[in-house]
Amino acid sequence: MDLAQMAGWLAAAAAIIAMLQKSDLRLKQGLIIHTVLYGIHFALLGLPTAVVSCVIALARITLSIYTRSLLCAAALIISAAMALALSRSTVDILPLAASVVLTLSLFRFDGIKLRLGLLAGSILWLIHNVYVQSWGGICLETCFCLSTLWGLWTMVREQNEKPKKEICL
Repeated sequence: MDLAQMAGWLAAAAAIIAMLQKSDLRLKQGLIIHTVLYGIHFALLGLPTAVVSCVIALARITLSIYTRSLLCAAALIISAAMALALSRSTVDILPLAASVVLTLSLFRFDGIKLRLGLLAGSILWLIHNVYVQSWGGICLETCFCLSTLWGLWTMVREQNEKPKKEICL
């Protein structure tokens, strides 16, 4: 296995562990590790637009731990838009679109809504990875989608199991 694919597999493992966390903070901390490994993976594959998306993602995730500022989110979305200059094909736009979706999700949502946004961004990355034949990335995003769905299911199930307050008239 070459070094690029190994970094992709490690990124996949980090993402799966991150997505199984119920705590939003632990989720984001795990995503930081995942994003660094993912950026290394794409750098070794020679995909500069995907690397820029990972750098933006790293800033986005880190900042979202400390603030929910719409101004920070807007700055990161503008950065993603500027990265369009690196685009060589239509498929290069997918990581940038994912970046916008993920930025808004990380800065504006929590709990179930946060995870739905992460799922949407992951689907865009999955399509990209299929096109560029990033095997570790395909595994990563597939597992990311599945673990996100599992996390969503358990969160919804726990919400539904909470005792309902009865209203007496």
